[in-house]
Amino acid sequence: MLKSLPVQLIIAILAAYFLSALFNLETIRFFFTISCSLKEILMGILPLVIFSYITAAILSMEQRAPLLILGILALVTLSNALTVLISYGIGVNLLPLLTFEGGGLSEIKDSVTPLLTLSIPEILAPDQSLLCGIVVGLIFSFIKVPMVTTLAQNMRHYMTMFLQKAFIPLLPFYVFGFILKMEYEGTLSILVKSSGHVFGLLWIVVILYLALLYFMASGFQTSRFFELVRNMLPAGITGFSTMSSAATMPVTVAATEKNMGDEQFADLVIPTTVNIHLIGDALAIPILALAVLSLSGMPLPTFENYLLFTLYFCLAKFSVAGIPGGGIIVMLPILQKYLSLTPEMASLMTTIYIVQDPIFTSANVMGNGAFALLVRKITRQKQVEVWNCK
Repeated sequence: MLKSLPVQLIIAILAAYFLSALFNLETIRFFFTISCSLKEILMGILPLVIFSYITAAILSMEQRAPLLILGILALVTLSNALTVLISYGIGVNLLPLLTFEGGGLSEIKDSVTPLLTLSIPEILAPDQSLLCGIVVGLIFSFIKVPMVTTLAQNMRHYMTMFLQKAFIPLLPFYVFGFILKMEYEGTLSILVKSSGHVFGLLWIVVILYLALLYFMASGFQTSRFFELVRNMLPAGITGFSTMSSAATMPVTVAATEKNMGDEQFADLVIPTTVNIHLIGDALAIPILALAVLSLSGMPLPTFENYLLFTLYFCLAKFSVAGIPGGGIIVMLPILQKYLSLTPEMASLMTTIYIVQDPIFTSANVMGNGAFALLVRKITRQKQVEVWNCK
């Protein structure tokens, strides 16, 4: 049980909460330095992670049902964009009613600073690496160079190994340092008092949105709706415990096959969308970002600025690793650049996200099951021929 990452994160949060009163400032700064160093290392290799994932993803797609794959990618982009825009509508209309009056997080003094910073140089900006990955992937999809495909796949493999073996096991330490800082400065108590209802709103939105998708997939038949949800629950529970859409994929495929009765289609759609169609992230990340801005006393972005954020959000989703914390990792630069989050606010949001990642991963898994059913309906209506599924 102690090997379970969600359990480790809960232990880290409780330990930081109870030990913060026993530690002096220098001890807290030491643990906070570890958290900051982990983040700096991650941000240093992030361009390589983004480039390798999106390049390998594009190059691997040309091997399977080209027309259907293009249709699926278009629908994934449309679904992600629509969900992100819905998040904006919810955020700008409901968050001002929920957050308390006053400065909120802006009243907190940043009294805990790291003992040192690594200052890892940035070779390529994350958004530039994203565009480079798309260009390289598209070029070598038409110009067949096996060595490039192998290089991209190996690069993705080693980046995944680094995240799984080096970064993910250290997530509890990352959370521990930031929770210590938040408790010492009073951020944690403010979040609990002022943002509990924000989190409640977010969970309600996620549940209602998923319910809508399954109702649409069921043809708005109540009995069929409950059947679809019941069949997918094992996958959702597995996603909650593993905090990884990729690790949950076999269960997701089996549940989707049971729901649609089409093994070949499920075997194609679920692996294709497991890391790029993430309903939980598309709802949670924007709403959490808007909530942090609101609690910090900063203005919410205009719709025009948010559209640009939506564009890069949807592009970045093609480079997300289906691992614990993967949903927020590639989004940090985009949140800072296009929603004007400060580095401190981005760190705070990362901590909040990781703590709730089991819920968001479960939503991602359930959303992928519903998406596969809806895509199946659309392709049947359009009479799209599926070939080379195996």
